[in-house]
Amino acid sequence: MTTFLRFPAILPGVLFALFATARILAADPATPTNAPATANPSTNSVVKDSKHARESDAFFAGPIQAFDLRIGKAAMDSLRRQPRTPVAATVFVGTNRFESVLVHVKGAAGSSRSIDDNPALTLNFDKQNPGQRLQGLDKIHLNNSVQDPSRLSEMVCSDLYLAAGIPTPRATQAFVKLNGRDLGLYVLKEGFNKSFLARHFTNRTGNLYDGGFLRDIDQDLERDSGEGPDTHADLHKLHAAAAIGDGQRRKAALSAVLDMDRFATYTAMQVLTEDWDGYACNRNNYRIYHDPGSDKFVFFPHGMDQMFDRGGMPLQRNFAGLVAERTFQIAEFRELYWQKVASLMDTVFTTQRMFAVIDAAAKRRIESPAAKGRNDVHESDDAARELKNRIAFRVRNAREQLGQRPRPANFDAKGEFRFANWSTHSEDGPVKATRVTDKEGHPVLQLSAKTGGAGSFRARARLPAGHYKFEAKATTVDVVPLQDERGRGLGLRLSGGPRTNQMTGTTGWQVLSHEFVLDSEGDVELVGELRAASGTGWFDPASMVVRKVP
Repeated sequence: MTTFLRFPAILPGVLFALFATARILAADPATPTNAPATANPSTNSVVKDSKHARESDAFFAGPIQAFDLRIGKAAMDSLRRQPRTPVAATVFVGTNRFESVLVHVKGAAGSSRSIDDNPALTLNFDKQNPGQRLQGLDKIHLNNSVQDPSRLSEMVCSDLYLAAGIPTPRATQAFVKLNGRDLGLYVLKEGFNKSFLARHFTNRTGNLYDGGFLRDIDQDLERDSGEGPDTHADLHKLHAAAAIGDGQRRKAALSAVLDMDRFATYTAMQVLTEDWDGYACNRNNYRIYHDPGSDKFVFFPHGMDQMFDRGGMPLQRNFAGLVAERTFQIAEFRELYWQKVASLMDTVFTTQRMFAVIDAAAKRRIESPAAKGRNDVHESDDAARELKNRIAFRVRNAREQLGQRPRPANFDAKGEFRFANWSTHSEDGPVKATRVTDKEGHPVLQLSAKTGGAGSFRARARLPAGHYKFEAKATTVDVVPLQDERGRGLGLRLSGGPRTNQMTGTTGWQVLSHEFVLDSEGDVELVGELRAASGTGWFDPASMVVRKVP
């Protein structure tokens, strides 16, 4: 085998197996290697190379490195004309030299930059030199991270997904120069390829598809790797399962072709991290692999540089990605999604874990020999603190939403469902909502109008399709109603809709009723409200019930 070192070897053969130790990493952290992975011909699956695994693990855990790319004039001209077409480059990492590394410009709408700016780059170390690796890695991305000044979002989210059991590229940071021009601090990610698949699957020969830009699985996605004819037959099968109209048949078909447990985890993590531009929410930034071992698809996240910045993304939401939309229309899978949200928040999605990743990255920068004398090492510190603030807000916000999420209605033998918790709305506004007791000591829900306005008690639940009646006992004293599009006086309705029932003036206890029909299963918010210029109304919470209408 030929190595591409241009200096005396510092690792005698007997010590090579100990390459990943901290002492050796500190001295020479990015030594090239050119030992290819070995295949098992009887199963056509890849045996994971433990040496490469040790090396790459140590690389992502160790001090950040300095990359110096040397690209000739003709190759630079080629990248100006055709930025996606790879050219050969010489790459120095620390004191190590790599020859014939294929480099091309990467990036989509938000991050794409020309080769003469601060481009995001993909580096393939072994395409022209089979077996050549950067400390166990044969493909990496150097991301300019122009949409994330902290250069930390990818690292935080990569750690979250990996801890949750979702195959995800590892990430770290790097200093980058191009032909002597200092490009600054970048985010380094491992590439999606067969080496990546070998870390996470017994068999890496399945089809790995690139979701591209705003493309869904009903389109012929580009196949990055895979053996056999490129007919997209497996993707067509997934699409066909998602397109089935009948819920029970769709449930069975999707279960047969999709790793449902991982997909629910993947989707829950996308929403928790507020990934508005991922597959579930925007049909973007994803890879999908057909695992021959299970004969099921697994989704991978990608492009996680704009996270924790949506001001409290709703956990209860509609999805844009076809597979997510059709999967979570099914009650059992939707409940699995909620279970994953709750489980992740208890075990993985914590400020402690995410802050630890951020702090460890700062420590690696400080300890890196490549960081000495640089002024930009600390430039991302303010952005890192802001990221921590956004993370802390999101964790609190998600926990609040989780506590308020709609629960599937549990109807009794009489076809009745009663709500245990009623939340107040506009309790400090013109109509004050409070919980009090009546003269006999029974709890009641009180709404008092000080000036003209509206206030309410509300409860949410998920109901199957059907015809329903929402009822409650109520009474009023001196209610002067206001008339608007929702209703007047004291009454019951569904959030977002009007009502005709009403109580005004002074009345004894009476039953109010509001009928509604759901054409399909959905979440409802039931409202007991007062719309009045003045006066007081009360609801008996023990009487507030939703009944099925035959």
